[in-house]
Amino acid sequence: MELSDKQIKVRLCDQYLQIVSKSMSPNISLEELCRVSKISHDRAKKIVPPNFVETFFFLKIYISKVDKEVLNDLKIELMDDDVSTVYDKILEGITIRFEAFFKHKRALQILSYGIDQRIEIFFKLLRENVYFMSNLLDIVENESENFLLNKIKSIALNFVFIKALEKFLKDESTEIDTTIRLVDKYLTEIEDLGFMLGIIKKQS
Repeated sequence: MELSDKQIKVRLCDQYLQIVSKSMSPNISLEELCRVSKISHDRAKKIVPPNFVETFFFLKIYISKVDKEVLNDLKIELMDDDVSTVYDKILEGITIRFEAFFKHKRALQILSYGIDQRIEIFFKLLRENVYFMSNLLDIVENESENFLLNKIKSIALNFVFIKALEKFLKDESTEIDTTIRLVDKYLTEIEDLGFMLGIIKKQS
């Protein structure tokens, strides 16, 4: 059965990240990527932009795919959870997201090498991060919020994620514990600073 454009993008994306991890370089030709992925080069040229490395084309696809999976998994996990606090649920959601990113940590480190690239990636991730955090809040809070308040809280959580992501990309550890401790620390700091006072609480 012929693959859809979306399926081709996902397959190329998966192979791209694997090649980046092994080659330690983002400079991969579309021809090579198609050969490894067993995708028609002519078909791929109609889907993938010529400058896919500079536009972080596959990175955006990867993040979108991960976020949908993480949010779906979290929704199932928390469906019957009446014990955990909102704080605990938010921490769990961000933890699951970092655990997903951890699988391709080396590729993400290579793609974010150099301060200019890192800043560019962070800005490109900002929209996806706010979208993720907004949906995360919808899952963990189970209450209707006005749009403006939800946006403010999403931006605050995005600040926590970006701050932890920068450390995550620099950390050469083979464990994710350090990153999760930092997320917990940054969430607490934001609460203590009053940015999210009364919004995220460790105690019921």
